[in-house]
Amino acid sequence: MSRRQVKFEVNKYAMVLLFGTGILLGISNFMGYDDLIPEYILVLLIIFLPVLFIFEYEHSKREDAGRVVQMMRETQNFKMVQKEVKSKIPKNSPSRESRAAFEGSTKIASVRSMAAMIRKPRLREKVLEICDFADMVLETIRRMPADTPAADAFADNHLSRLMEALERCFEMSKCEEYKNAPASLDAQEIECFSTFITAFKKQQDNILLESKNA
Repeated sequence: MSRRQVKFEVNKYAMVLLFGTGILLGISNFMGYDDLIPEYILVLLIIFLPVLFIFEYEHSKREDAGRVVQMMRETQNFKMVQKEVKSKIPKNSPSRESRAAFEGSTKIASVRSMAAMIRKPRLREKVLEICDFADMVLETIRRMPADTPAADAFADNHLSRLMEALERCFEMSKCEEYKNAPASLDAQEIECFSTFITAFKKQQDNILLESKNA
């Protein structure tokens, strides 16, 4: 939990405590029981705070369980897409090292080096998964008789955009707001990078289609 989240939780408990105390003070003043105010506050502390902590604990457990289920679902979907992309790589064609394949390999190597410096484990894992997909697209390019516009676009544009996205992440990581970002923003960031997998899969189809029509 980040410092911002901890601060938010403390403020939430404090607000509930103050709100409850205010209600009890109002009731005490209205009914003329001013001498019972300390007892009311003590009751509030004894009853409400444990209830709040228990509620927050159960809520946190449900969130953790939900994240585990989501990660399992993402892993399953990733394996299915990975299997589909791998199955489309021509197996009988001889492998060759073209300009697009060489340029692509160089950029993927740079992305992997950048990924090693990512401090967020899930994001680092996602970027490395993207690199694995890129490797399969490059292998598809190597199995084609010649480079097509789609192959050149993959090496020159798609992989360049991936590098630019990582560079923006490193720039943002210097900001204090980014370091203390809540988990929801981390999930959004991972989801944004996941779109590269969909784009790479589509580009592989374009490469295969252009090579077939050439």
